Amino acid sequence: MKTIEELIIAILQGLFEWLPISSSGQVMIVSTSLLGMPPEKAFSLAIWLHLGTMLAVLIKFRKEYKDMLLSFFPKYRKEKLSIKKRNWVVISLIGTACTALPLYFLFRLLISGFLPVHGDIITIFIAIFLLITGIVLITRKKDRGTKRIEDIDDIKLKKDSFISGLIQGTSILPGISRSGVTVATLLYEDYDQDSALRLSFIMSVPVVIASIGVDILMGNFIYIDPFVIIATTLVSFVVGYLSMEFLLKVAKKFEFGYFCIIYGAIALLVLILFLLI
Repeated sequence: MKTIEELIIAILQGLFEWLPISSSGQVMIVSTSLLGMPPEKAFSLAIWLHLGTMLAVLIKFRKEYKDMLLSFFPKYRKEKLSIKKRNWVVISLIGTACTALPLYFLFRLLISGFLPVHGDIITIFIAIFLLITGIVLITRKKDRGTKRIEDIDDIKLKKDSFISGLIQGTSILPGISRSGVTVATLLYEDYDQDSALRLSFIMSVPVVIASIGVDILMGNFIYIDPFVIIATTLVSFVVGYLSMEFLLKVAKKFEFGYFCIIYGAIALLVLILFLLI
């Protein structure tokens, strides 16, 4: 694939990451259906592209991450809230691993030759996952929760963060929006919308690092050229950082659940008609 096409995909990642429409799903659809990329390479690319937007989140929430890291050392512990956020991130990561790792290996098995899977079939899978994401989004609670992490006890924190992590793990599947399902879960757990958005963001960084780490350990990163990793990371970081504030405001005002359902239904319909002709 030409570099210009890879950079276009990186731009899409930088924009779509902040919207609950599954950036990895969009990357895989474009990569496999429009650019003819092998599914296993497209999957790795979708994982690695999160590196740039992860850096954007790190810079945006740098104070919170700094305080959480320092809270591991008794000498630097300043406030209980940082400790609570740290515990939330750690416990949610454990929950994420419980669902993400099995789904990662299952999806890898599916696209690496175990079944005769090609771009169209992958797109059908992603379209179905988009439909699921859309249904979750339009049925979620909105602005009715009042819980905040600073107000809950340790028992409640452990339960809520672990459940949120379990649900977050399903987003390893392209088409399942990580931000969409985690925010929806937190709203169902009666957190207010601002708390849900902030917790969803701080949960994302260790998950991206872990996903990339697993891809490296499994040797799947060989599908991606090192130059492509560097270039796409820089582009997705710049685009993601510059667009974050605006697109987060857009995400609060529009119901993207209907977009996921319509987009997924259209993709399914077009592919079914194409296969029948």
